[in-house]
Amino acid sequence: MPARPRTRSAKTTLSLDAIVAATLALVDELGCEAVSMRRVSQAVQTGPASLYVYVPDRGALMALAHDLAVADVRLPTDADGDWRARLELLVDRAVTALAAHNDIATVGMTGTLPGPHILRITEELLRLLRTGGISDAACAWAADLIGQYIASSALEEAMWSRARRSQERVGGSPPEAAAEEEKAEEAFAARLDALYRSLPAERYPTIRALAPLLTGGDGATRAAWKIRVLIDGLLAPARSDAN
Repeated sequence: MPARPRTRSAKTTLSLDAIVAATLALVDELGCEAVSMRRVSQAVQTGPASLYVYVPDRGALMALAHDLAVADVRLPTDADGDWRARLELLVDRAVTALAAHNDIATVGMTGTLPGPHILRITEELLRLLRTGGISDAACAWAADLIGQYIASSALEEAMWSRARRSQERVGGSPPEAAAEEEKAEEAFAARLDALYRSLPAERYPTIRALAPLLTGGDGATRAAWKIRVLIDGLLAPARSDAN
């Protein structure tokens, strides 16, 4: 008898790496809330019960996907400048990596234990802070503060990326989608500015006075300013002690 032609694709080889990769791909497509154990099992062509051989629960699986999202973050080297320049670059790369995967950054805000890729970034972050002369106590809390900054910045970037992809799906080319994203950002800033300027000055005098500044500046400039202020604040006690 001749062999019957294959009518379906070969089943995905089941492994923890394949399961985590499928989970992250679903986050990219649907967002964290929509990712269930059933959807992941369908993506790797198995039953939900089979996943529990590899992970204890959905939370553990999402933590692994979150860790995978930063797997390709390159640590800065001496060629990238002094400790401060490298710290800023490391933060920027972490933000970019997380923002590339929809809202995966929310997982890092839910009390999950860090995986090896996140630990690698945290180790370098702490090392750079200590190199800069920041006290150990400040370094410990700074890691938490900078981690929160990375997550929130990644979520904001991801939001605008989703808007751009939505524009691409309705027929716009990547350059057109990028232009639409810029227009959307400008439109939002304009609406916010209009709101601030419409507020009664007797009740909101400071907002009215600062209205042009509250909505000014592009995203990259604001991001650079924020991390610079964070680092300046961490350095302030050391400078005070030196004086």
